[in-house]
Amino acid sequence: MPRRDRPGLRRRARGRARRIVRSVWESFARFHPAPLIVLGNQKSGTTAIAALLGELTGQTVTLDLQKEIRRPRLPDVQAGRMTWEAYLRANRHEFSRPIVKEPHLTPFYRPLAAQLPGARFLLIVRDPRENLRSILNRLHLPGDLARLTPRQWDTISPAWRMVVDGRWLGIEGGSYIEMLARRWQLCAEVGLRNREAMRVLRYEEFVARKLETLRELAWAYGWRERHDIRSRLDVQFQPAGRRGVDWRDFFGDGNLSRIEEICAGGMRAFGYEIAREGGRPQ
Repeated sequence: MPRRDRPGLRRRARGRARRIVRSVWESFARFHPAPLIVLGNQKSGTTAIAALLGELTGQTVTLDLQKEIRRPRLPDVQAGRMTWEAYLRANRHEFSRPIVKEPHLTPFYRPLAAQLPGARFLLIVRDPRENLRSILNRLHLPGDLARLTPRQWDTISPAWRMVVDGRWLGIEGGSYIEMLARRWQLCAEVGLRNREAMRVLRYEEFVARKLETLRELAWAYGWRERHDIRSRLDVQFQPAGRRGVDWRDFFGDGNLSRIEEICAGGMRAFGYEIAREGGRPQ
């Protein structure tokens, strides 16, 4: 066999070995009796908060359900083609850890809480204008279009397409900006409707006092502070968006107005100023 083919064979062999080891781990995995499930819209700070809380307290963390990235199955659950029991069983290895971060589960808080009665929930909310800009930066998409081109849609992976195109959740019609805004409002309403059953944290409050906020969360969930993470507080856990970009420059007047109109209820409830109501645009 030509020597040049051997590296490819070794890579495939290592990949098969990893899959075998993972399947053995999963066969022994058991659901954690009282996991903290971190919810919120994508790019709202959930990864940083979950990861740093795990580092502070020495708890292991699931950062997204890995099996769901290439082949998302939540649309099957939503459409009734898959049960919640089967979905959780397929991801039980990730749910065996004490901290589980998965933004895609945010609209499904109630059935998830029913399936995992011992779970605690933390929902992160972020200013929708910053949140949507960060999502679009992550996907290398502009914010000032009326619609995306077929080529732009083709660049979006299956897991991220679930974020941009919310029709599988019943988010109907409108432009990609309007669907993203309605998704933000849907996530905000989960926090507003269930405030007695979950802790809701504004991302901006975390940024203003990171270590203090993490210590408060650790205390609230009954974990001891085990590690000094001060040198880790500004680590970038996700690709950074272009912060500081003027919202009107990024979205244009029309799209910015639509975001504020659609998200107005959540913005008022969480204290985010609306430019068209007298608040100052960034």
